[in-house]
Amino acid sequence: MKKNTPVQYARGLYEATKGLSGKDLNSVLARFAEILYKEHQIKKTDRIIAEFIRYAKKQEGVQELKVVSARKLGHETIKHLQKIFGAKAEIEESIDESLLGGVVVKTDNKIFDASLKRQILKLKNALI
Repeated sequence: MKKNTPVQYARGLYEATKGLSGKDLNSVLARFAEILYKEHQIKKTDRIIAEFIRYAKKQEGVQELKVVSARKLGHETIKHLQKIFGAKAEIEESIDESLLGGVVVKTDNKIFDASLKRQILKLKNALI
């Protein structure tokens, strides 16, 4: 018998609980916990929950962005990124001083590298 992945469990849980609340939600969650126990998947609960949150955000149109910059971004820059990627964009910032300037924005499936370090490398390669 083939085991489900944490992603499959998370998507199934999302679909099963969509629009539920109160006793109905509790009942579905209790049944889900039983399934995980019977299938020896309890140890994967943290991963399933993380995948559930990621999938739920995606279904609700929330885009997660990882933004790396040389310095802390200002409020205006963050607002500009939200304007570009949508008001529901959740931005996780990190600092990498080796970038020198600019930003690198990572989404689920794309990387937008507008760093000064990348621009200098492009210029160097063009000159060689």
